[in-house]
Order: sequence, then C-alpha cells, then structure tokens
Amino acid sequence: MTDRASSRDTILVIQHQDDAGPGNLGEWLTANSLSWELVDASTDGLGVPQRFRALVVLGSREAAYDESVPWLSAEKEFVRETMALGTPVFGICFGAQLLAGLLGGTVQQAATIERGWIPIAPCVDASPDDPADDWADLVDATWFEWHGDEITAPGTASVIARGSCVQAFRQDGHLGVQFHPEVTETQLVQWMDSDRRLRLLVEAGGERAELLADTAKQLPDAIAAAHRLYARFFGVG
Repeated sequence: MTDRASSRDTILVIQHQDDAGPGNLGEWLTANSLSWELVDASTDGLGVPQRFRALVVLGSREAAYDESVPWLSAEKEFVRETMALGTPVFGICFGAQLLAGLLGGTVQQAATIERGWIPIAPCVDASPDDPADDWADLVDATWFEWHGDEITAPGTASVIARGSCVQAFRQDGHLGVQFHPEVTETQLVQWMDSDRRLRLLVEAGGERAELLADTAKQLPDAIAAAHRLYARFFGVG
C-alpha cells in the first residue's frame, strides 16, 4: 500500500465487495515491487481523481447500468475524471463493463450466462492503429468467467477476443476483460461456500464439485497467462 501523495507511481485498485478482491493480481504487483493501493468503492471514499500509474477496476455483483446502486455514480465520475488525467484503466468483469460504458459502448443482460472455466480464443477485428493480434497470445487461454451481463464494445475499440460475447477489448491504452484473470483457489473455494454464488452456479447449469475440479486443473496455466497479461499492461519486463 502507498501514500496517495505519490499517485503517479501508484496503481489504484478498486474493489466492490470483500469476496472479489485483487487475488493473484495483488500478489503479482507486490512481487514485482509495484506500489499499489486498494480501496472499496462500496464502503470507502475514492478521494480526488488524480493521475495514477494505472487504475484497476475489479468485479462486482452489481450491474454497471443499474443507477440505483448507491456508489455507482460517484465511481463512474471518479474513473471518468481519472482517465481524463491520463491514467490507463484495466477493467475486469464489472470493471470492463464500466469502462466500456465510459468509452461509449453499452452493457446489457447477457444472452448467455457464463460461470466457470471457458476457453477464450482471440479474434482480429482491430482498428489499424491498435491491432488486436498484438494481444492475441495474451488472451488465448482458458479463463474463469462469472457474469450475467455483457458488453457491446465502443465502436472505436479493438476487440481482442469474442466468444458468446465480447471477452476483451482495448482502446486508448485501456484494457477491459470480461473474464477473471485475478482469481485464486482460495477465492473460488470461498465463492463455492457462499449460498448465493452456489445458487447462481446451479442456475447456470454448473456443479460445485465440477467447478472445483476444473479449478485444480486450469488454474496453474491461467495464473501464468494472467501474469503475462499483467506484465504487458503494466509495462513490466
């Protein structure tokens, strides 16, 4: 964690609930000696928008289009103003949806609810000045998905991966991913001990035992892929 006074060297990570924290992303930032600070938009004040090294917006059980969420309007304004100061944003799941909306895209209920480990393949429909194939190898993996909403990417964005919905996009140095690169085994076991999350999994046709077995199989490669993605976005190595 770091003092906000050195914000230009700080990566600010915004979470929205206790069970959806930075996971292996936080571990990677610390291991790579990157200064970072964690705030919870649902309980903490986000402070004055500043120029950060980067801003990470994590997942949430809420919808990025639900204006009845008490903290959502303030967070959108904070992210919008922080972006305007030149801060690149890495949006994960809800964070990607919030980012898409701020850049001119839309978010809506998903035609296909995805919960579990899903192979993601890159696509190439990029703009000439930001070719998606520069990022193709970084998103070509099996990732953990947990979402009931989906993105329509901004018209000027480079869509890097698309499955049943947009899975990853880039625009103006910002990155949004619908999947969860940050998950750890501890997080997913905690999720499967939650009655609410277990009900959502069953409603989507999944089973606890199967998901945890898939986690044991897929997680090592997924974390390695996540580290490569982080290194590219944060400019490490």
